[in-house]
Amino acid sequence: MKYEPSATADISEQEKAFRAAINNDATLSHFLETGSIQENARFAKEAIYTDPVFLAFISPYFREVYIAAICKAFEQKDTNLMGGIAANPVLLNSGHRMQANDEILLYLEEMRTKLAALHHKLVMYDPFEFTDLLAYTDVSTISNMNYLPGEFLEFRSSYAALVVKVIKALVNRDLPTSLTMVCDLCELTVDMPTQQDVHALCTLIHDADQEQRGMERDKERLYKFLTTPRRRHGYDDLWPF
Repeated sequence: MKYEPSATADISEQEKAFRAAINNDATLSHFLETGSIQENARFAKEAIYTDPVFLAFISPYFREVYIAAICKAFEQKDTNLMGGIAANPVLLNSGHRMQANDEILLYLEEMRTKLAALHHKLVMYDPFEFTDLLAYTDVSTISNMNYLPGEFLEFRSSYAALVVKVIKALVNRDLPTSLTMVCDLCELTVDMPTQQDVHALCTLIHDADQEQRGMERDKERLYKFLTTPRRRHGYDDLWPF
């Protein structure tokens, strides 16, 4: 249901007051009409915004724009839009808020399903670009998930658990991509057990990466030792072992 700033004349005095409050709030009216929030813009601090009767009036309009804006922020990896939404009150009553959360969750579940499909390809050794996985844990995706309200903690935790499975299946085949993913995943707000799993995996992969880097340095030094002309006398300082 799209909010129209103007209305027919035959509306109640209460609706007139509600519409006047909305139309006088430049940020709120802009959000309802366009689905966007300008940087650092805030809704006016109106007492009416906590009135259950006002929330019942605005909820059908706000819910539609709210859902669309959050999905758009994920699709376009727009952390500014998501941050603006999170910084302002959610003008929904309890019923409409539950409906909005359910619809947003459906959208997020589609993202998780796509990641699960890539995990299946990974374990079945089907060909695909491993770097495609980075889109599911990049900074914007993690930030936008963290901006979601507290009701989404359970989803974030289950999403992180799936990413952990993906990384475990990937690590022996693409260590750099695994390291990037797990480092980004550490920033996701999840429940404590999941957080412990993520950080433990991050430590293991970081240690493996450091070990691999050390082996590569040793290979380089060995190559220099074998290819550099040796001195006739004295010790060769290129290989100090």
